[in-house]
Amino acid sequence: MAGNLWGADVAQLRTLAQQFGKTSETLLQQSTALTSAINNNTAWKGADGARFTSEWNSSHRALVQKTAFALKAESTRLTTHADQQEKASNTGAGAGGGISVIAARVPTAANPWGPDWLAKGSPFRDAWGLRGVSKAALDLPKNVFGLATMASKGLDNFTDAARWAKLPATSATYNLLDSGTDLIGLKNLQKYVPALNQFGGVFKESTWLFKGQGAVLESLGKGGLGRGLGWAGVGLNGFDTVKNIAEGNGQAAAWSGAKTALGVACFLPPPAGTICTVASAAIAIYEIPAVKDFVNGAASNVADTVASAVKDPGKFVEDTGKNLADLGKGAASFLGFG
Repeated sequence: MAGNLWGADVAQLRTLAQQFGKTSETLLQQSTALTSAINNNTAWKGADGARFTSEWNSSHRALVQKTAFALKAESTRLTTHADQQEKASNTGAGAGGGISVIAARVPTAANPWGPDWLAKGSPFRDAWGLRGVSKAALDLPKNVFGLATMASKGLDNFTDAARWAKLPATSATYNLLDSGTDLIGLKNLQKYVPALNQFGGVFKESTWLFKGQGAVLESLGKGGLGRGLGWAGVGLNGFDTVKNIAEGNGQAAAWSGAKTALGVACFLPPPAGTICTVASAAIAIYEIPAVKDFVNGAASNVADTVASAVKDPGKFVEDTGKNLADLGKGAASFLGFG
């Protein structure tokens, strides 16, 4: 039994998660305060002061923020572990003295993903997320390129859904990216594997549920394996929303709820659906931990710069070049070049 069971004090896990979360918030607040004090300091002049200011903006501050984001991530993970332990206890697998004992999640033939395969962090969700990021990496440039191409032809072309359908045939770049998203999304595979033509009804994306009911409903009701996977993604975000609401995590519920709504909007006819797909793909890429850390750090630097401009416009003009250089150094450091 000892080799198949683990125990943990749920209350202590939650307390530790709260401590990690509060420490993360404190670090971020201190980072903002220190950045303002360092960049607006007039007492420490000279080469040493300038060097330290540059180092703070390009590397020291990023390290503080990275630590804060890591603590926040661990806080979320600890809360998840506490929820899992509590759930196991409530189903009758608990032990006395406040210690909940949970069985080892060993995959079986009947359930290869374990009992919590829908939860974030499970092998299924990790694999699904990897697929989503891979598709987003092509969806983002494809649809941005498509929007730019159609907009350049005039408003009439931009809002005509029928002309969007002809875009792959008129642009080699768009067609290449479109084929990539088709393959990753398992959409219209019969175009690339002729043998699948006999199963065209499965792979081909075509009007199915709301045929003849208008462009919007027809677009939302299209069938095909690729569309089914898309709606499955909407369902997973909806599942996360309900779970976060049940756990009282309002901020996470709002975020997953927004992604759910955006996922539905992606099925609208272009250009609305295309714009939503761009936003959805950008979110998927942003949620990669390394990307999120870098973007959040850069955004915080921009916010501090704007605040400085409001406070002292003259100093803002004087320091703009230096601030941009520091941001560039920070990006180079993040990418391993400095």
